[in-house]
Amino acid sequence: MKKFSGLFIFLVVFALSGVLIHQVLYNSPGIFVWSLQENPETGSKTIARTTMIPATPSEGMEPETGDAKVAASEDALDPAPAPEAIPAQNADPSEISLFNGKELGEWESTQYGGEGDVFVDEEGNLEFGFGAVITGVHWTGDVPALSNYEITLEAMKLDGYDFFCALTFPVKDSHATYVLGGWGGGVVGISSVDDLNASENETMNIEGFENDRWYQIKVRVTDDRLEAWLDDDQMVNLALKDKKISLLPGDIELSVPIGLASFQTRSQFRNIVWRNLAEAE
Repeated sequence: MKKFSGLFIFLVVFALSGVLIHQVLYNSPGIFVWSLQENPETGSKTIARTTMIPATPSEGMEPETGDAKVAASEDALDPAPAPEAIPAQNADPSEISLFNGKELGEWESTQYGGEGDVFVDEEGNLEFGFGAVITGVHWTGDVPALSNYEITLEAMKLDGYDFFCALTFPVKDSHATYVLGGWGGGVVGISSVDDLNASENETMNIEGFENDRWYQIKVRVTDDRLEAWLDDDQMVNLALKDKKISLLPGDIELSVPIGLASFQTRSQFRNIVWRNLAEAE
């Protein structure tokens, strides 16, 4: 008996809910979306789906004429034009973003042999996995300039014991590499100067690098000078007169014209930007 009384109560509540819903939706008696409607031709009444009653014009407003109705329907079909984009404040037209944080774009995984995975992670960082030797990418698009420019980026070492960032870049008619964390994890410098690698020439510095920390990296190339920074510290200030600039012979030569690489080290990169320099800089 309890079972039937519970079912009866449920049906009553269900029906009352339907009546209330119909009243709110259509402002007329009915249940859910159905109501008792009269056939104008036969005069008979039947249960049918309720048609939404069009809203009447508000008091004090003239009803729309035929032309106004047509114009209103055309406006509904043709959305208003989007506002013009507002240029970013203080945008530097000389800057070119080389990485959008979504895809490799014009970067291509470099086939050194034994390289690790290269991908864009969920946070929009370019990530290199462990490789048997070098893992990296090189630029396949046009190179904006061979001199009088800067490259800036952020790099992070996740795990490993050798260089987490080797940035290869053009120096007029040649190329060089800015190495960070090489030769066991501490050497910072340019490879190569007068055929001497970063651990042997005058650009060599020793730094300690922490895991899971972003480092600011910048290289500037002008007709007369090659400079490089680590965070706010200038690591390289090399006059180019009478200097031979070249790449260390071997796999890193595959990184031209612009490349990023790591050696048996997991690393990440972001905010890779090229900036052409004005003559006065």
